[in-house]
Amino acid sequence: MTNVLVDTRATTLCLPADVITRLCLKLLKEVNVTTKMGIGKARIFQDAKISLCGREGTFECLELPGGRDGLLGVISLEALGLEADLRHQTLKVLPDEGTDTYLTIL
Repeated sequence: MTNVLVDTRATTLCLPADVITRLCLKLLKEVNVTTKMGIGKARIFQDAKISLCGREGTFECLELPGGRDGLLGVISLEALGLEADLRHQTLKVLPDEGTDTYLTIL
């Protein structure tokens, strides 16, 4: 999928229903979500694999109504070690080695 927007207000990965169907993702659960229209129900699917900027991760994804661009939320960004540069509208790859690594255990 090539049309994915970085959305720093979204918490998780969100994919259109047709993409979820093409990827044969399995339903995990149904949850309440907050949207611009208020509280609604949405389905969450498991094992969506992302490859972006040389990083890979497997995430749960929330189903969007068909025809919408996918959204990459902050949880996915942080797990991949990516940071949104809003000024330049790019993604910054954070270091994963040495003393400046983005990976922490506190």
